[in-house]
Amino acid sequence: MTTIPDIEIEEHPNYRTIHVDGILGHFKGMYMEAVLYSDEIKAMKALSQAQLAPEKTSIKRTLECRLIIDPFEAKIIANWLNANIQTYEKQFGRIPSPEEYQAKSGKKEGQ
Repeated sequence: MTTIPDIEIEEHPNYRTIHVDGILGHFKGMYMEAVLYSDEIKAMKALSQAQLAPEKTSIKRTLECRLIIDPFEAKIIANWLNANIQTYEKQFGRIPSPEEYQAKSGKKEGQ
């Protein structure tokens, strides 16, 4: 019979919550690499220029962290995400694809 070890859990000194607005990545050798980023509207600039040029709102994009993920772990993460997306959609309704969202908002890719 296999004995299950005690697991001690602690937060890393740099542990933090990251609001993820996007992810960029690719397959690299035996691993997958992903960079998570967040976007923030530059409110002061947007508000000071709103009457002059509202279309010139600027966004601050912050690279939050880089993940190097083993393909086995990536599949576990994908399964976890899919299960949680299904649960969310059952409760709140279907989430549109990025293409559907862009078409609905009238935005073109890269804007």
